[in-house]
Amino acid sequence: MYLGKRIILNLADYEERRKKCIEYKPDATLTAFSELEDLINKSQLAKQYFNKSQSWFSQRVHGCTVLNKSMSFKEDEYHKLAEAFRHIAKRLQAHADEIDAAKID
Repeated sequence: MYLGKRIILNLADYEERRKKCIEYKPDATLTAFSELEDLINKSQLAKQYFNKSQSWFSQRVHGCTVLNKSMSFKEDEYHKLAEAFRHIAKRLQAHADEIDAAKID
């Protein structure tokens, strides 16, 4: 389900196409970053969660070919990315809760 801020003119068609896009890990990964609309800093995600460069990370997200070899995440790296998203979500939730609990003055 699309949770972004873009206006989707035909949501039913979009959701149908989206279902096909998220069946396979490479496409699901690219869809996630597309729908997050640059809310996640890929450079920092690569550095903090993978200890890799932004170029290494982007090559895998986009499935680039480097030296005649298609770059993609390994199974454990896909899991690490999913866990990174979960960790970021927990951090955001905790900060949102602190903001709600804080006094106004």
